[in-house]
Amino acid sequence: MTIGSQVSEADARRLPLSETRVLLGVGLAIALVAGLVFRVVGQLVLVPSRPLVTAVVFALTVPAMWALAVGVFRWRGLSGGAKREAAALLVVPGMLVDAVSTALFSLVYPNMGLEAAGLFGGLLLLAYATVLVAGFVGQ
Repeated sequence: MTIGSQVSEADARRLPLSETRVLLGVGLAIALVAGLVFRVVGQLVLVPSRPLVTAVVFALTVPAMWALAVGVFRWRGLSGGAKREAAALLVVPGMLVDAVSTALFSLVYPNMGLEAAGLFGGLLLLAYATVLVAGFVGQ
């Protein structure tokens, strides 16, 4: 017996192309807004010499990204396999944008010291992981 053969018919359905485009667009918009926010205030919230502030930012990221993901899933009326697919579609644009922005960290984020790059990368991974987990658990 294989687990793959036990996938329900509802989970096997794919999102329509129009929904895929909406989710990719929403993901891109979120990534661009987040990038702009860190371009403006990143030097205030990701400072290695201020670990308490950084810890609070990391701690707040999980519920914020969870609420954002669940809100998008509800707004689009998604559940089951569609929610899992949506989670991936939401994070892919940001991951692509951030692959470039982290590689060019000093150029994209001149307001933050290079010593904050690791914190920034960790925060990005935490945010993307939270959205993906939100797509795989709950209703």
